[in-house]
Amino acid sequence: MKKLLLVSSALVAAGPAFAADLPLKAPPMALPVLTIWSSCHVGGHIGSGADRVNYSDPGTFVPGSGVVQGITQNFAPAGAPFSASGQPAFLGGVQAGCDYQFDNHWVIGIGGDFSWTNLSSLVNDPFFGGKNGNPMTLSTRTDEIATVTGRVGYAFDNVLFYGKGGAAFAHDRYAVNNSAFVNEAFLGCSTPTVTFTGCNLVGSADRWGWTAGVGVEWAFAKNWSAMVEFDHYGFDAKTVSMNVVGNTFLVTPANLTVKHDIDTVKVGINYRFWSPVVARY
Repeated sequence: MKKLLLVSSALVAAGPAFAADLPLKAPPMALPVLTIWSSCHVGGHIGSGADRVNYSDPGTFVPGSGVVQGITQNFAPAGAPFSASGQPAFLGGVQAGCDYQFDNHWVIGIGGDFSWTNLSSLVNDPFFGGKNGNPMTLSTRTDEIATVTGRVGYAFDNVLFYGKGGAAFAHDRYAVNNSAFVNEAFLGCSTPTVTFTGCNLVGSADRWGWTAGVGVEWAFAKNWSAMVEFDHYGFDAKTVSMNVVGNTFLVTPANLTVKHDIDTVKVGINYRFWSPVVARY
């Protein structure tokens, strides 16, 4: 019994020494975290937008040949613009770009998108009426919007918050219906001009402006991400030549100055490629 106790005491006393000689077990390695922000992407989006249009009249009469000279159709008195707000409309399109992640969290990138839409607005002219006691109406329709932008974001692992800004493009169509007269055609715009039919005018413009927006993007798989984004587009005032529809009397076009702003909300999905796997410990 005494021998057993002596052996047990010796083992207990020698335990720390044996433990010191044993190799240390390495801690378990952390699983690698997928960071896909340093990558390029292509994708699609859908959403909704609304526009606001400001009209003004720079003076519609341009000297030309006609039966009567000096007759001018005004859409608004000088210095008295008026506006129209459209109802929300659907939009959809595609986007592409490339990003670079640095300093663990910061992301910079460049990209572009293109959207097809049917944004429109309609307003009665508040200053001048049309033919036969009916109002003169002005309408705007935007069918294409495109952007080229840069963005800066801050990533929390697979979630990226970002802001963006750059150049914007839009194709707009304009119409004026039931105008009382246009320049020389002061009795009407049909043939012959002595009828009392209202004048209808159309015009279009390709417009360049600017855009700014904010959004959040979530990388839910190695090569896939989803995003939600709000964008504002600003298009400065531009004078558009409005031509009479269906007139054979060579009526001088009227001029209409239009300033255009658009707001959109988009949701989309991106496929990302050239995406490295970065291990964090």
